[in-house]
Amino acid sequence: MLKKYAFKLEAVLKLKKLNEENCRMQLGTLMMEMQKIENHIEYEKLQIDGYYKMQEDVLKNGATSSQLQLVPNMIAAKTKNIQLLNRDRRKQQQLIDAKKQELVTVKGELQVMEKLKEKDFATYKKAVNKEIDQKVEEQTQLWLLNKKQGS
Repeated sequence: MLKKYAFKLEAVLKLKKLNEENCRMQLGTLMMEMQKIENHIEYEKLQIDGYYKMQEDVLKNGATSSQLQLVPNMIAAKTKNIQLLNRDRRKQQQLIDAKKQELVTVKGELQVMEKLKEKDFATYKKAVNKEIDQKVEEQTQLWLLNKKQGS
């Protein structure tokens, strides 16, 4: 009787697939964080533009010295925040690059395991076909032997 095909390293293959999926999810999370940082930078730039417009309006309508000092201080604070966000963006990009490299490695390992499974299955198929051919040959020989004895 033919035995059912079972890949000996199926558990390892499943772990490799799970590891790849986990790595993809982590990369997605890192990329979402990067998008948040970039959105925050854009928001801060829009805020600075708004402060410049506010300063123009204040100058047109007349302003006190404290109002005139306020806007440059707010712009300086936003500019500093943008610098910090750009630093965070560079760090986040480094994390993303590292995770992408890890994903490439994990994918390579998974492909090796899948190729190994394909080769193992091909070997199994050859063995099964050989066994079937032997049984057919035996049955044919028995049938011919019986036919010769019956005549």
